[in-house]
Amino acid sequence: MEVKMSISFYVKNKKKFLGYEKVLNVEEALTILDKELNTYNTGNIDINDLLLSPVSNYQCLLIGEDKVSARGFELSYDNKNKDYAVRIFTPSSREDWLLALEYIKALAKKFGSEIINERGEVYTVDNIDKFNYESDILYGIEVITSNMKSGEAHNYTIFGIDRVVSFNQEMLDKINNSDSPIDTFSNIVKEIQYLDAYSAHQQFYKNNEDYRIMGAYTLTQNLRTILPYKPSVEFENSDIVKNDEVSCWNIGLVTINGDENDPNSYQVAGNLNYDDFIKKLPINKYKFIDASYIMVEPLSKEEILDLLK
Repeated sequence: MEVKMSISFYVKNKKKFLGYEKVLNVEEALTILDKELNTYNTGNIDINDLLLSPVSNYQCLLIGEDKVSARGFELSYDNKNKDYAVRIFTPSSREDWLLALEYIKALAKKFGSEIINERGEVYTVDNIDKFNYESDILYGIEVITSNMKSGEAHNYTIFGIDRVVSFNQEMLDKINNSDSPIDTFSNIVKEIQYLDAYSAHQQFYKNNEDYRIMGAYTLTQNLRTILPYKPSVEFENSDIVKNDEVSCWNIGLVTINGDENDPNSYQVAGNLNYDDFIKKLPINKYKFIDASYIMVEPLSKEEILDLLK
C-alpha cells in the first residue's frame, strides 16, 4: 500500500514593470543555496539540456542533497499563478524538512515574497524557520501506523530519493517505541537510500505463443544487489502492467567470463523461477533491509552456478 501525503509552500515570482522575472532555470534552482543540490527524477535527460531549461518545463523536480536527503522535496513552477511550489512529503526526514525550509526561505528572499502554504498560513523569511515540521512528521508516522493496525495492508511503502522503503509492523514498533520516533524514522529511510548496492530493475516480457506476461530480474556476479523478497509490480510500472496480469516471475543469473569492463564478458548462465531462487539462496548471503526488500551480497561465479544446479 502506498499513499502520497504532502504539504506544499508557495512563493510568488518577483513582479517587474511588465510581467514577472524570468523563471529560474534548473541550474539556478540547484545553486540557490550554498550547497550541492541534485535532481533525482530526471535520469534520462542530457545534463546540459536539463540545467539550462526553465523549471517550468517540468511537472516537478525532485531535489535533495547527496548523503543528507532521505526523500528530498519537489519543486515546480505554476505559469498561471506565477509562483514556485515546494512540496514536502509526509512523513519526511528531519533533514528533508530542514533543507526544504532553508530552500523556501532562499526563494522568498530572492523574490522578496511572502510564503503561503496550502493551509493558507502565511510566513515570511523571518519566521519560516518556526514552522512546526515535527508535527507533520509525527502525523505521517501515525497515519502509517494506523493503516497497518487496521489490517488493510501488511506493509506500507513510501518513496525515497533513490529507493522505496517498505514498512511492516515490526519496523513501526521500533520507530514508535524509540526515544525519538522522528530521528529513528529519518535514519531508517535515509540509510536505505545510501546502501552501497545496485537496485535491480524489473522487466516484463510477453510470451508469443499464449501472450502471458512474465516479470524478470537479473542478478550479476560480484554485484551487491537489492531485490524484492516476493516480487510484485513496482509503482513506476503500474501503468504498464497490473500485478495479476503477471503469470510468473523469473531471475536471470549473469556470470562474467573475462574482463569485467568488457560488456561482451557478461553472459546469462541460466534462469530460475524467482521463488526457487529465494529458496536456494544461502541464508548467510542476504539480509532484509526493510519489510519487502533484501540485499544480496556479491556472489562469485561458483556460487551463481551452484544456484542453477
